[in-house]
Amino acid sequence: MVISKKIAVGLVLSLIFISAEAQTLNLEDGECHWEGGFSAGLNNDGYEFDFRVAYFPIPYIGVKAGIGLAGEIWELEDWVDDYNDEAYYEYAARFKFNPAIVIRSPRLINWKSQDAGFYLFTEPGIVLSPGAHGSRNAQHYRWDVKSGVNLQFDRFIVTIGYGISNFSLYSGAPITHWGLPENMNYITHTVFIGGAVKF
Repeated sequence: MVISKKIAVGLVLSLIFISAEAQTLNLEDGECHWEGGFSAGLNNDGYEFDFRVAYFPIPYIGVKAGIGLAGEIWELEDWVDDYNDEAYYEYAARFKFNPAIVIRSPRLINWKSQDAGFYLFTEPGIVLSPGAHGSRNAQHYRWDVKSGVNLQFDRFIVTIGYGISNFSLYSGAPITHWGLPENMNYITHTVFIGGAVKF
């Protein structure tokens, strides 16, 4: 009976030691569950950018929330011409909230000399957005999918990708610079770059 108590105490202490060592190794290897970043892109409406935070409970699946802006690209003369009536040159812009699920592949290419790797990713999600200035009955809830490749080294991530969505800047016929397109409900295609830091 005395021997079994000693063995039990020894096993418990061994498990505590092994667990502590595993947590230390994970921290030294840079295993982080949170990421914060920024992305910017161009699409058939103009531009978009967002700030985002993501949480990965496991390395290959996580959740993301981003907040940003989509809008028309200003003409150069409207940036530099001080005497123009600013009210006349209205450009459509919409705030966006973009929650999504993030799915990442295991490391596909190992860049050993830089201790880095390339990964594929996809982010199916939704876009929640109020209409642009002057819009009427704009569509506030749209689907959104982003995919691409990222390079991860140490705690840093560089991303390049492509997005497709039925989110339309011109939904609800807002006030714009060029007037409205004939079709206000269309598919938006975006190319983007981004960066993030794990913490």
